[in-house]
Amino acid sequence: MKNTLPVIFFIAALTVLVACSPGPAETPPVVRPVKSMVVAAEPLDQVSQYAGEVQARYEITLAFRVGGKITERSAEIGQQVQPGDVLMQLDAGDLALNEQALRAQLAAAQADLNQARAKFNRAKALLGRNLISRNDFDTLQGAYETAEARVQQAQSQLSGGARQTGYTQLQTDQAGVITGVQAEVGQIVTAGQPVLNLALPGEKEAVISVPENRYNELRVGETVEIRLWSAPGQIYQGQVREIAPLADPLTRTYAAKVSFVDPDSSVKLGMTASVQARRQLALPAIRLPLTALIEHDGQPTVWVVDPKSLKVIRRKVELGPFHNDQVTVARGLAPGERVVTAGVHKLYPDQQIRLLDHAL
Repeated sequence: MKNTLPVIFFIAALTVLVACSPGPAETPPVVRPVKSMVVAAEPLDQVSQYAGEVQARYEITLAFRVGGKITERSAEIGQQVQPGDVLMQLDAGDLALNEQALRAQLAAAQADLNQARAKFNRAKALLGRNLISRNDFDTLQGAYETAEARVQQAQSQLSGGARQTGYTQLQTDQAGVITGVQAEVGQIVTAGQPVLNLALPGEKEAVISVPENRYNELRVGETVEIRLWSAPGQIYQGQVREIAPLADPLTRTYAAKVSFVDPDSSVKLGMTASVQARRQLALPAIRLPLTALIEHDGQPTVWVVDPKSLKVIRRKVELGPFHNDQVTVARGLAPGERVVTAGVHKLYPDQQIRLLDHAL
C-alpha cells in the first residue's frame, strides 16, 4: 500500500499539468486566390480582320493603237502624268513611209480632178452653143465626178494614215499616277497590248482577300474600319463596295474592295491596310467563359463572390446558347455580380478568396 501512494500522486499531478496546458493552435483558414469578372449584359460581336492594300478605285491600262518597236519610254512607276503627256514612242518609219505614199496618191488624185474639172467646164460652154453632143458632155461630167470622189477617198486615206503615224506616240488623256510598266524599250508590241497601268485620282479603296470559309462574314454596303500600317492610331471609315463572285484560281480567295469614306492626304497608293468588320451575333445577355462553370447535383453552378466578405457562394444557373468558349446565362445571375472564372474546382462554400485581378 505504501508503494502505490507515490504512483497515485504522480498520476494526479500529471493530470493537473495536462489540464492546465494550452490547447493546440487553430489552423488559419485558407485564402484561395482566384480570377473573377463582373458580369454584364452585353451583345455578342464577331470581329473579322483582313489584310490588304490601298489602290485607286479607277485604274486603266494604256496600250498603243498600232503595233511596232518601242524606241522610247519616259514614264516611270509613281510618276504623276497630265493629259497630253507622251509616255512611250514607237518606231514610226514604216507608218511614215505609208503616209508619204498616201500624200502622193492624194496629189495625183487632185491633179486628175483639176484636169477633169477643166474639161467639164469647157464642155458646159460648148453645150450651150450646141457644139458638143449630149453624150460627150455626160461622159466628161462623169469623169469629173469620179475624179472628185477619188480625191475625197485619197483625203480620207491620208487622214487615217496620219492618225496611224500619230498613234506611235502613247499619250494619256487623263491625269493620274503610273502604277505599272509592262513593256520596255526595244520590245515589239502589238496593237492593244497593255504597256502601262494608270491609276486615276479620286476615290481610294482597300483591296482585301477573303478566304472561302469566311465568305459570308462580309456584305456589300457594310460599314467597316480601315487602319494603315503606317498610321496605326488612325481609324478610317470604310464601306464594302464589291465582293468578287468567283474565287481566284490560284489563291482560292475572293477579292473584296472597301472604299474609303473619309480619306486624307496620308492615305497613299500601295500602303498596307487592315480592314476590320464587326457583326452582332446575338442580343445583349450575360455571358461567362466555360471555365466559370462547375457541376453540382447534376446542375450547372457558378461561384458568386460576396463583395463585402470576399467569400464565395455556390449558385445554380440556367444556361442558354453556347458561342465558342462562352455560354449565355439565361437565369441565376444579375448584372453587376462578380463570378469566379478560374480556380473554381478548388473552392467550397463560404471560403475566403483573394482576387488576382485586384478588383474591388
